[in-house]
Amino acid sequence: MNARNAMLAATLLFPLIACSDDTPPDWVPEARQQSGQLGKQLVATLTEALSEEGPAGGVQICKVEAPKIAARVSGSRFEVARTALRVRNPDNAADGWEASVLRRFKARMAEGADPAGLEAWEVETVDGNRVGRYMKAIPMGSQCVVCHGENINPELAETIDKLYPQDEATGFAPGELRGAFTVTVDLSASD
Repeated sequence: MNARNAMLAATLLFPLIACSDDTPPDWVPEARQQSGQLGKQLVATLTEALSEEGPAGGVQICKVEAPKIAARVSGSRFEVARTALRVRNPDNAADGWEASVLRRFKARMAEGADPAGLEAWEVETVDGNRVGRYMKAIPMGSQCVVCHGENINPELAETIDKLYPQDEATGFAPGELRGAFTVTVDLSASD
């Protein structure tokens, strides 16, 4: 398959996403808030763990507490999570739409877009129900390189290998796309 046909196939399989330049549907502001809550709570929990227990404790806390935080932030209408193209936890692997959005985020960053402004949304039907899908880019912060960077302390790398034997989430530099918050919203007929 040549590049032109591959691009056409990708466009047909993954429809164009709405981005922050478009007017968002009514449910998007609440999805933004939910993803922001996950981010704030994760940062607060990790910051505390890193200051009290160091990077190895932070990795352990992230493994145990991050899913609990995501569950607390989620509710009856919203499911909030994290995803990436290269994950540490296989449970966070991107589905087809999420992977497509992440690739587009990377392409926009390569063109100079600020990752802090990258978001996407779409409405789809799943098992006969309308759902909203929302994603917000997570840029790699300078503090994140301790566990996700190129030069990880050997003792910490050993801890990561024990907790995440299939880890793919290293080798990042500050400012790169680390992943995204992802929100699935149950929509009513009027949404």
